[in-house]
Amino acid sequence: MELPVAAGFGLRDRRSLVVVACVSLVTNPILNWIGWALAAAVDWTASPAGVVAFLAPAEIVVVIVEWRLLLWALGGSSRRLLLISAAMNAASALAGVVIFWLL
Repeated sequence: MELPVAAGFGLRDRRSLVVVACVSLVTNPILNWIGWALAAAVDWTASPAGVVAFLAPAEIVVVIVEWRLLLWALGGSSRRLLLISAAMNAASALAGVVIFWLL
């Protein structure tokens, strides 16, 4: 989900897309693992409020980490990369929530 969003914001060259993919491959499994571990301890998935209570701070951390990694790897406008990171993660989180609730 993050690659099409990054491409939509102009990160279309091969290097940029590889960087986006690698950053996502690092942060996404970590976020999912933490979510599953917490769900085993406390059922935060039982209500929409629980999902928001977990996802909001977790996604903020991921946005910041991915933004800094993108800035380090690609350089360029810090503000633009923050916007791209936020948009990628918003789309990814929304898709994840939709898929989660459909299953």
